[in-house]
Amino acid sequence: MRPAFSSTKQAAAFALLLLVLLALPAIVRKNWLPPREQAYSVQGWGNGPYPWIRNQIFEETNDIDIAFMGSSHILTAIDTPYVQQKLSEKLGRPAVVRTIAWGGPGYDGLFLITQDLLEHRKVHELVFYDESVQTLRNSAITCLFRFGENASSLTGLPLADKGLFYFASLIGMPRNLLSLVQPNIPAELFSDRPGYIKPHDKVFSDAPNQLGAVALHLGYNANPLFSDNAPFMPYRPLATNRIPAAIYTLSNQCKDFEFSNAPLPLWQAHFARQFAMLAEKHGCKLVMLHFPDLDKVQATVIRERVFWPAIFSTNMALVGIPAQPMFRGLTDDEIKKLFSDKEHLNQNGMEFFTPLVTPALLELYDAPVNH
Repeated sequence: MRPAFSSTKQAAAFALLLLVLLALPAIVRKNWLPPREQAYSVQGWGNGPYPWIRNQIFEETNDIDIAFMGSSHILTAIDTPYVQQKLSEKLGRPAVVRTIAWGGPGYDGLFLITQDLLEHRKVHELVFYDESVQTLRNSAITCLFRFGENASSLTGLPLADKGLFYFASLIGMPRNLLSLVQPNIPAELFSDRPGYIKPHDKVFSDAPNQLGAVALHLGYNANPLFSDNAPFMPYRPLATNRIPAAIYTLSNQCKDFEFSNAPLPLWQAHFARQFAMLAEKHGCKLVMLHFPDLDKVQATVIRERVFWPAIFSTNMALVGIPAQPMFRGLTDDEIKKLFSDKEHLNQNGMEFFTPLVTPALLELYDAPVNH
């Protein structure tokens, strides 16, 4: 067989080239990277409403009263225009409420996108949820994590986790370098001009019409990876006998919440704390929202997988409703009409759930920071 290299010098040159390529994330410093905005401009609609997220971070400049942030659960569960209307009525002025959410869970993505948002806009109250995932990272992390500017966020992580983020940055490096030569043109939010290529993903691209929220017109499907959803049928349960959302803070230790003592995976706890410190630095009030899922419809308490105030800070509150009283009077089939799968609410669920939790979110808006 013919040797791969004809000489030792050729082999050494190849090894040197490979070493330089592997070292690129460490070599390319922050001021050599394209503008941060390019990490979002490269994203289309298929992975989440990133054109909308880019618009909210880099183009809009006004303060945000309430921002709903996180991955798909919060994206599809909150009727953002409804919350904005109710907050406007409460404040006696036009409120600014936005959902800035994406596809793919992970506290890494929550931290990085929140960091970009808070560098450009003031947020009074930030509502998020448990980005529960054991091994996966945010699906856009190769664009969002750039070692030259985000390396400090890895301090304290085990070497194996640091390596994962370093190589994610390495994978994204060719695209970053290309953006220096030819910047990405961001996708348009709206356009009627001739020749405009409409987004292929009509679900996510509707987000700008709903202040960032996505109402799923999908019926229930227990196994969405293997079969299509049932046809969507509008359904609105009567709101009688619905209990108000419970609020847990260190000064109001509500018994509707039950916490596990199981430890979080190290990387999740790390980025959750980074996220909390970021919010505290910017004077941003944190509210963690608990969403229902079909596996827990008989639960009489809100079960959390960790004692969150110890992970985040005292500058936070938890909001949720025990599933059993929330769904009281509904049959199993009626409850399924509120979901697109076991965990995600559809438009029916969004319109059912949002009015139940909005009063608590508005109450916390006025509460002291260390409520």
